[in-house]
Amino acid sequence: MKFLLPVALLWLAATAPLHGAETVVLSGSVDKVSTDAWAVSGFDSTIELTTNAISGRFRIARITLLESGQIFDDTRVACALIELSAQTIKCANASFAFMIPGIGRQTTPGAFTYDRHTGAATVQLSGLAVAGGKLRCNITAGDTGISVRYTGTRLQLAGLVELANLFTDSLAGYSANGVADVSGTFAMPAAGPTRLTLIADLADVAFANDAGTIATDGVAGKLELELQRDDDIVRFTINVDSDRGEAYLEPVYANFSEHALHLIANEVVTTDFSNFDIPRFSLQQAGLLDVAGSAQLNLPEEGGAASRVSADVVLRDSSVAYLYDNLVRVALAGTLLGDLETDGRLSGSMRITDNAPNSINLQLNDVILDDRRGRFALYGLQGNIEWHADGETKTGPSLLRWDSGAVYNILIGSAELPLQLGDNDVEFLAPLRLATMGGALLINELELHNFGTDAATGRLDAELQPIQLGQLTGTFGWPAFSGTLSGRLPLLRLAENTITVGGTLSAQAFDGTMEMSNLRIEQPFGRVPRMQGDLAFRNLDLQRVTEAFSFGLIQGRLSGDVTALRMQNWRPVAMDMNFYTPINDRSLHRISQRAVENLASVGGGGAAAALSTGFLQFFEVFAYDRIGLRCVLNNGVCTMSGAGPAKSGTQGSGYYIVKGSGIPRIDVVGYRNTVSWPKLVQQLAAITRSGSPTVN
Repeated sequence: MKFLLPVALLWLAATAPLHGAETVVLSGSVDKVSTDAWAVSGFDSTIELTTNAISGRFRIARITLLESGQIFDDTRVACALIELSAQTIKCANASFAFMIPGIGRQTTPGAFTYDRHTGAATVQLSGLAVAGGKLRCNITAGDTGISVRYTGTRLQLAGLVELANLFTDSLAGYSANGVADVSGTFAMPAAGPTRLTLIADLADVAFANDAGTIATDGVAGKLELELQRDDDIVRFTINVDSDRGEAYLEPVYANFSEHALHLIANEVVTTDFSNFDIPRFSLQQAGLLDVAGSAQLNLPEEGGAASRVSADVVLRDSSVAYLYDNLVRVALAGTLLGDLETDGRLSGSMRITDNAPNSINLQLNDVILDDRRGRFALYGLQGNIEWHADGETKTGPSLLRWDSGAVYNILIGSAELPLQLGDNDVEFLAPLRLATMGGALLINELELHNFGTDAATGRLDAELQPIQLGQLTGTFGWPAFSGTLSGRLPLLRLAENTITVGGTLSAQAFDGTMEMSNLRIEQPFGRVPRMQGDLAFRNLDLQRVTEAFSFGLIQGRLSGDVTALRMQNWRPVAMDMNFYTPINDRSLHRISQRAVENLASVGGGGAAAALSTGFLQFFEVFAYDRIGLRCVLNNGVCTMSGAGPAKSGTQGSGYYIVKGSGIPRIDVVGYRNTVSWPKLVQQLAAITRSGSPTVN
């Protein structure tokens, strides 16, 4: 404020010495004084000089801050005792009255000092009423600019944001509530960037932007800020510690009361407070997250758009569950890994581009991955993952080890798997043996490309080493079977979202064989998979089959064909299913009374009444010639037939389900030509559960 006070006091040097109680009053005015940072117009001064003291009153009609355009009208200063020296002009006990935009007129005690050589004026203000609290300021102004030191107590954040919006549009679109005790500095030099430092103790902070991508509630802690603005470029370093409250920065949610936060971001650059370039940051949340690196952050100015994050980060001993729920789940939505329960720890490095992982180098420690839809689970997962979104970029091999797991409730044992990952590609680098159900699944070869997309392709070659049928059926809630199941899965291919098999799938069970040919599965990983194929059963031991299903004893052999099978969501919608006694079967043919009753109930036929009322009730086992039962399924209805047409009876014409032989002889004849498929399945399930037929 060079020349303002000297102009008012110049007359002191030219005035003759005072005599007695004489009082001299000096008045003066300056029309305008300015620097590169500020301008003053309409300065009036009145000086009263007595033998004992010098007092003064000063008025500035207008003060203008040139960079921000803010105007302060009608500023008044009164001083009862002005102290003069060769270097300074001081007033230790002054009164200030002024208008602050957004706050109103203030009258407050203070002090001022004027350096006559440098032309710098220092003003101290105490007891300013700002944003519902009290503020003390030490303001220095001169040719080099303006600098401020300040402390404030119980300041309301809502009022501070409202006040800041008068000076800058940087916080437009933000709202805040809460209380802060603050201290710091502010400098607006005549040349060079504007600088701000701030130390704030925060309580009960609720801060949000209009877009809804940033929100906090009940936050308490400490904030340290160093900021400079050069034209439109703002650079700042921020340090935050909080142990109370919660926050949301899309898509990340954090609870500081449960896990305290420590954040440092260095040399952050922004021009609009929506886009941030963060060259260095460090973030710790106790027990959950320890991450450092660099990032670019975009916060949308309007609601509806998602925040965008790109980053290079290093992770140190962080929570898998926290990272998956807050960052990874969004990127994997709609994929096989998009809905998991997770646990464990990990470390490593990651590159993120526009919210999506670009490259990953991770070390896993005791990780759990459990699909909420029950499709798979892995427990005690260890190892390393090397992955890059660009399939052309070669990465090192990955290695996974786990203690146990499950696939659709089928338990698997520990295993080790080296593999190559890239983009949506997976390739096993060695055969994988999965111990399960007393045997094992051996995957000799697996290769997938563009997995999870409609352009997915792949190949699989595997074999099933003998597993216990009882364990397999138990996982599906079926009765325990005896015996084992083994087989070969020839080269399976995936292309155009369809699985085909380059041969016939074969398996051995119930002392017979089962084969599947012409297998085709469309949308295998979609919500409604579609499958078609043909099944052939040859020479199954009926005694083993019926014992497994508690159907009632039947001895002999059984073959069957299921042709034109079509399934949707793994449920049959069409097929021609025919089970029959092989023509060349020379084994003993015996059927128990209970099995007769159950077969009669399925076909709605005779024999059950004869067993309950006639002499046949005294026989437990009967001989038979052949068995046959056929269902042609279409539109949820089975068209039924059997081992051949039977003679017409009181119920009309029918078909043999069991054609008897020898004495005593019994025939089971079916008379139902159509049966609801869902009811038939329910009836068979009820028979195997209860051991007795249910007739509908």
